[in-house]
Amino acid sequence: MNSNAIPRSLLLLAASACPLFAGLEPGDGIQLTLRGVGASEQEIINGNYRVGESGKVRLPLLDDLVTARGLTPEEFARAAESAYQAAGIYTKPAIDVEAISGKEIGDKEAIVSVGGQVRRAGEAEFRKGMTVIQALDAAGGRTDFGSRNLILIRGEKQYCLDFEKLRHKNIRLLPDDSLQVEQKGLIDRWHGNDAAVAPLLD
Repeated sequence: MNSNAIPRSLLLLAASACPLFAGLEPGDGIQLTLRGVGASEQEIINGNYRVGESGKVRLPLLDDLVTARGLTPEEFARAAESAYQAAGIYTKPAIDVEAISGKEIGDKEAIVSVGGQVRRAGEAEFRKGMTVIQALDAAGGRTDFGSRNLILIRGEKQYCLDFEKLRHKNIRLLPDDSLQVEQKGLIDRWHGNDAAVAPLLD
């Protein structure tokens, strides 16, 4: 018998003491870090997320959820990279992902949603003092079909903003606000009302 051989009982004990990661499941938390891009882009993407009941994770700027169920953190990182590449948002993203415990989950305290005629519709992390134009910039700006009409949805209220008015672009957003850029018509007119927008202006 080889004196250097490790007894099978010890191998089994070691395996039980260090179980293999079975894969992410709904309710699990992950910490995602994007590298190789500007600081402003990192602020949008980096953060802690939770795997939803569907087994998927919603990541900023992506229209579709990214599957996480059954994947290791490293496998999910590769899936997230592929998703950003396929969406044309980043050419060579480098993403690190770590699994974290439930107590460490710090789901983004607040987000703003940007959709309609923008280049990268999705959610962005809310930052104190964030303005309408900053949210649009985070979504890649308006497309060539973007109208001057912006719809701001705040709670149960809806406001029509004018992209061509500087004061409107500098309106400060609140957590969970939603912005929609309408599609340009044959005549691009502003459909809003100055009096209705007045409460939003500083």
